[in-house]
Amino acid sequence: MQRITLSLDGDWDFQYSGDADVALEDVAAWRTATVPGPWQAQFDDLRDRQGRAWYRRSVEIPADWAGAPVFVRFGAVNYHARVLVNGIEVTAHEGGYLPFEAPVGRFLRPGRNEIAVAVTAPTDDEQAYPEFPMAETPFGKQSWYGPLSGIWQSVTLERRAADHITAMRLFPELKDGTVRVAIQLAQPLRRNHDVELEVTGPDGLCAQLVVTAAAGQDRVETTVTVPYVQAWSPESPTLYRMTATLRQDGEAVDSRADAFGFRTVETRDGRICLNGKPIMLRSALDQDYYPDGICTVPSEAFLEDQFRKAKELGLNCLRLHIKVPDPRYYEVADRMGLLIWTEIPNPGRLTERCAQRMEATLKGIVERDGNHPSIICWTIINENWGTDLVHNQEHRDWVNKTYRWLKAFDPTRLVVDNSPLWPSFHVQSDIEDYHFYAALPDHREAWDGFVDRMAGRREATYTHHGDAKRTGSEPLMCSEFGNWGLPDPKKLRGPDGREPWWFETGHDWGEGVMYAHGVETRFTAYGLDRVFGSMEQFVEAAQWQQFRALKYEIEAMRRRPELAGYVITEFTDCHWESNGLLDMRRNERAFHHVFHTINADTVVVPQWDRVAYWEGETIKVGLAAANGRGDTIHGTELRWSLDATGAGGTEPMDLTPGVRHGKDAVFEAPHVDAPEIVRLELEIDTSNDLLATNHVELAIHPRRSGPSAGTVSVWTPDADLTERLKALGYGTAKDAASADVVVARRLDDDRCAEVRAGGRLVLLADEPQDLQPVFPHFQNVRVTPRHGSMWLGAWASSFSWVKRSGPFARLPGGPLIDHSFDRVIPNHVIANCTTWDFQARVHAGMVVGWVHKPAALIVERDCGRGRMVATTFRLLEDAPGADPTATTLLDGIVELALKGRTVAAETERVGVE
Repeated sequence: MQRITLSLDGDWDFQYSGDADVALEDVAAWRTATVPGPWQAQFDDLRDRQGRAWYRRSVEIPADWAGAPVFVRFGAVNYHARVLVNGIEVTAHEGGYLPFEAPVGRFLRPGRNEIAVAVTAPTDDEQAYPEFPMAETPFGKQSWYGPLSGIWQSVTLERRAADHITAMRLFPELKDGTVRVAIQLAQPLRRNHDVELEVTGPDGLCAQLVVTAAAGQDRVETTVTVPYVQAWSPESPTLYRMTATLRQDGEAVDSRADAFGFRTVETRDGRICLNGKPIMLRSALDQDYYPDGICTVPSEAFLEDQFRKAKELGLNCLRLHIKVPDPRYYEVADRMGLLIWTEIPNPGRLTERCAQRMEATLKGIVERDGNHPSIICWTIINENWGTDLVHNQEHRDWVNKTYRWLKAFDPTRLVVDNSPLWPSFHVQSDIEDYHFYAALPDHREAWDGFVDRMAGRREATYTHHGDAKRTGSEPLMCSEFGNWGLPDPKKLRGPDGREPWWFETGHDWGEGVMYAHGVETRFTAYGLDRVFGSMEQFVEAAQWQQFRALKYEIEAMRRRPELAGYVITEFTDCHWESNGLLDMRRNERAFHHVFHTINADTVVVPQWDRVAYWEGETIKVGLAAANGRGDTIHGTELRWSLDATGAGGTEPMDLTPGVRHGKDAVFEAPHVDAPEIVRLELEIDTSNDLLATNHVELAIHPRRSGPSAGTVSVWTPDADLTERLKALGYGTAKDAASADVVVARRLDDDRCAEVRAGGRLVLLADEPQDLQPVFPHFQNVRVTPRHGSMWLGAWASSFSWVKRSGPFARLPGGPLIDHSFDRVIPNHVIANCTTWDFQARVHAGMVVGWVHKPAALIVERDCGRGRMVATTFRLLEDAPGADPTATTLLDGIVELALKGRTVAAETERVGVE
């Protein structure tokens, strides 16, 4: 009797009852829900609601199923399910991510039957859910992106033989082609059976074996040998298929088939080795969330499309983040050649009950998914979530015990105990990874410092309580880092033109900067259309900022041969989180087709101290070639060229694994008539192949002859500023009254009085202060530190801009600031400017996340008969005139302060020295 399967996917009756435990017969009215799919994805009034619900549907049973063994199978139901057939409970299951089934044949009747499921998706209210409060269950990212409740994977009815196969584990050995097979049967056999094993590969049938399973056996273990095996890898994802057929008297009564691959993964000398060869792990974090169904996969074709795009981006791995996916996820990864690093869903509070649930979930994951060659690593805990490794010895003992158990249960994969973010750490792990977020261009020095500490095998990565089990040869990597780049809201709308429902999520994260709803309204209200032209142009600029940031961060890591890989946060946007390489609907970012140039086995790695220069200055850029392959590439040349001048250089080299430093590219900044961005082009090639390309964007400024506003006299209460301004060509007035412009660091009573009397003030505000009464008291406009606030932009990135018009048209690039602003990026912002200010008086500003928390970086304000221009750009970091960006900004700010005022001729000025 071969298996026959009926799908129960589709429309089910549904009713949600909140925390109330309502009996099936007491449900008064029904709605219609689609299975599979979480109820939060289907009903506007249940987006954030956990609790209890009933599902119900009828099914017509074929007449020839009468008396046969029939099983109902659920792919996954979150979190607890009771299953009733024709009003009789047939099974109950706890756990939201793994499959379960039950025999129901004796409860079925000819014709129409009713199947009902009572689902409990608990909150953390122990009074309402004493058996399994949410914090004591594995729930993963539900605490971030909202709950996932109900029947979210497929449901089937299946007729089978009484004796049938329930599970098959495969343990292939690359070294000799053997495959150890472990088959679990539904029950002890009543009679002898033959188990026929067939292995098919790329060239068809390649191995066969028949073994006898004696009466009374419920498990069969044997070994099949495949000759001349081909290894599975991302470059060549060769799959084999094992088919096990259970025969009685020669007749097939059941069969099961699973794909598998021959591959090994291990660590050696600080590297991850696949099939015995070192690899550079180029990974991205995958939340495994989908645009319309939360974690319910739209289709296999959808998975194939997103994985194809992953490979186009140069990724060879995805870190499947604290999730148990739909099994098709791994099937597609196997076929397409993507490595998967899987993490089990975290709880919120590690109790004894919780630990048992975590261990059962982990065991179930390995049993369900262990045959997939794409999975190379398991993680037990992420960032200490649900545990307290920092303070609790019992928790450290538990995670270490679980690590050792998992290594024994599945010796074919790597295991990470806790993937840490400060202040947590490892106890014992196959990979020494760490998480760090420092968005660029703002935090370049912080990123460089982290990379250096990581490459030096920092002590803080492991427990300091004396219980660390560290070999010192674990592969090092940053397994979370990233930057935001906003998606185009129009491309996320549904067929009805409405924004997606998850735009209304995220309001309770990061002081509201994660809240997407209304982003287009805010964009216009803050006058950003006057800066960028359109929302689409702003989005594109934000995505290129994301590219520049990731480019720099990856280059910094690839310069360090000690690092074995990295994990970008993240593969796709997820609801309110917008740091994906693709958006939530898997639309490509603006940089999609160039990202592979920095995310590849072999890359050109530049190193620079600054990228803004005056024409004629000597520019020096360090050059290196990073080879992430396990073999030497012979006969290559490292080339650089500057098209603006024809300058260039070539250096032959053999690329051994690791990093090979070449000669610096040294050249003179080209002559330019106006400021412009020029590109230093880099490449590595052989006689017949271009292996890698990269570039460095350089901001080149014409030589400055003096202040852009002409002859200007300044006065300042700060003696050090007097000398600096003189060095920049500004005249010196004897007092504030005789000056064209006053330059000061603080707005005090004297400065306010001078402005009201008609003076022009440039405020270099690099310290906290109020800007009253130049601004009205009710606005509470103030200079405030970025540190300790969402303006820091370390996780949800900030987007800082300068209008490239009027006095700031001499700044190349933009409007978003880039690495050419490296020396002037503000530590403070000017908070509480109004939308009126942004539409008219703010010349440089910042927004965070989904265009929230607007703050000014340059703002003008008339007061009385005078004007103040305040800025928080750090214009005093370098010697006068050393940094073209700082100099050009200061000139523009002075020019803005003098707007509408005629500067007297030198001979007519009173009090000028």
